[in-house]
Amino acid sequence: MKKSVQHSLIVGFALFAIFFGAGNLIFPPSIGNVSGSEWVLALIGFCITGIVLPLLAVIAILNAGGKFEDLTRPISPWFYKVFNLLLMVGIGMFVTIPRMSATTHELGVHQLFPKVPAIVTIIVFFSICFYFAMDKSNVIDKIGKVLTPVLVIILLIIVGKGIFDPIGIPVVTDIKNSFSNAFISAYQTGDVVTGIFCAPIFIAAIAGFGYKGKQARKMAITGTLIAGLGLLVVYGGLLFLGASGSGKFPTGIEDTTLVSNVIEISLGNFGAISLAVAIGLACLTSAIGVIVVIADFLNDLTKNKLSYRIWVAVVCIVGIVIGSAGVGAIVTYAMPIFTALYPVAIVLVLLGTFRNFVPNAGSYQGAILLTFIVSLFETIGSLGVKVPVMSQLIVMLPLSSDGFSWLVPAIVGFIVGTIIYKFKLQKESTNSIKPVEVE
Repeated sequence: MKKSVQHSLIVGFALFAIFFGAGNLIFPPSIGNVSGSEWVLALIGFCITGIVLPLLAVIAILNAGGKFEDLTRPISPWFYKVFNLLLMVGIGMFVTIPRMSATTHELGVHQLFPKVPAIVTIIVFFSICFYFAMDKSNVIDKIGKVLTPVLVIILLIIVGKGIFDPIGIPVVTDIKNSFSNAFISAYQTGDVVTGIFCAPIFIAAIAGFGYKGKQARKMAITGTLIAGLGLLVVYGGLLFLGASGSGKFPTGIEDTTLVSNVIEISLGNFGAISLAVAIGLACLTSAIGVIVVIADFLNDLTKNKLSYRIWVAVVCIVGIVIGSAGVGAIVTYAMPIFTALYPVAIVLVLLGTFRNFVPNAGSYQGAILLTFIVSLFETIGSLGVKVPVMSQLIVMLPLSSDGFSWLVPAIVGFIVGTIIYKFKLQKESTNSIKPVEVE
């Protein structure tokens, strides 16, 4: 096998593995179960949030020279640190990583060894994460060569059995908009944020293989296509699995219970074992990648006052404490965090992907500002705190009933920001012209 092909597969498999974590396994069947006969529309919505946007995040970072800091530079020098800190602590440290450990116990270890306490599973989980994350320079190589191939084989067995021998026929459910429900529910996977987090280490790994310039870009794009194809097959299969059980399971069933029941019916005892192994590998690979990025960022933020290894230990300890609360508790408090931050991340990724067509820095600033304002007040409203004027305005916005109240403000902010910035530049240019003195 050519080295370039081998490296493309390693990068693609590692990218797939880091994206495919706890939420990617438990949410597609749940969305399929709720959507029933409209599972295809749900799959399209889920794939936009769970595949297209996360992979575009990698391209956006690539366009910015491999650094998230450069992607956010047109907005403001301080935005990178503040927003990255919110993403890494608010989503990465307090939601994504702990949820992976809790899912590993509830869907993996507990299914095979019911008497093992959750805290034991979670401590072992983070001990393994700590070991792999210690050597951040080789983490992509280890994940891509060792962990992912096993994960992919198990997932293909589960998905293949579910597709070719379904447990039932998808039925009509009472869902109003399966597309928007799936699109917004896929926020919980956290994959757009994961893409922003992990893109720099993938780009660094490609450079470590010796690729530069156009070759490096080609390698990155090839890797994202491989990861995207794998995610599409797995998501499609898992979502159809849930849809095929829509006539057997109530829509209010817990996500983890649904997954284990569907796979147990489909594959019997072998399914339970396969699910346990798949969960463990999926959660480990994702957690390792995110831990590496968070520890590296916090190490730089504190100017090496605390070493990278100490930050890895801190992230793991926080994961142990929060992970002990269980998947249900984490999912409950996570959604408001995603609702507030995810639209901003999506707009930022789109701006970075099409940065060559963005007129000026004002385009970034206007789009991000209005997106954040709307998302923040919508999140506050969802928590039961009503701000009279803003709440009424948000309800009046186009697509607000479908969960996309931020979309039109983002477009308006883009246009208005572009115009204001352009006039500002013209004014500065005019003021800088000194009048010619006539002797």
